[in-house]
Amino acid sequence: MLRNDTDLNSKVLCAILLMSVGALSSVFAVDATYVGTEKCKNCHSSEKKGDQYDKWTQTLHSKAFADLISDEGKKLAKEKNIDDPQKNASCVKCHVTAFDAPASAKGKKFDLTLGVQCETCHGPGSKHVEERLKADEPEDDKIVELPAGEIIGKPTSETCRKCHNKDSPNYKPFAFNKFLRQNAHLDPRKKRPADYLDKLPDEPTDDPDAAKTVFKK
Repeated sequence: MLRNDTDLNSKVLCAILLMSVGALSSVFAVDATYVGTEKCKNCHSSEKKGDQYDKWTQTLHSKAFADLISDEGKKLAKEKNIDDPQKNASCVKCHVTAFDAPASAKGKKFDLTLGVQCETCHGPGSKHVEERLKADEPEDDKIVELPAGEIIGKPTSETCRKCHNKDSPNYKPFAFNKFLRQNAHLDPRKKRPADYLDKLPDEPTDDPDAAKTVFKK
């Protein structure tokens, strides 16, 4: 009887572990590494596909690391008694991608100084690159449905709130969909209503003061 109970418990434990691994793989490839936005550029700079790379270069995310030593950045650092904000962990952690990831999780050409890159939101991309290079590009240029776990296709507000929160010394009232409109890089091949972004619903966790937030150019 004891042996049977042990066997049953082992099977239950295995099932739980398998479910856990499955849940992780549905979010991102757990053994993937960060490749950097320059690698993303190779496939995501086509105008027909939305030129996501060029859109990223026009966002504040792409300038996040450089902004640390802008006049505003230096002023804020001085107020916090920080000599060099580009070398201070409390500043850099939200102004670059993969700040706290070990070196083994970053590709050889990964450049931390490029700011908040694609993989901050979409997760480490080495598996995505690997799988897309192995796959044949559809002749009709249709959108490829990516398998679960290859890359994060649609980031959630939880990802953003890791940095866009009131612990930030330069916090601006945050509402996910308002900020999303500023950083959107949709693929035009996927048909959506013209007002798709404008009609995205508010979220319960949105800061009620977000309507007052003005984005600098």
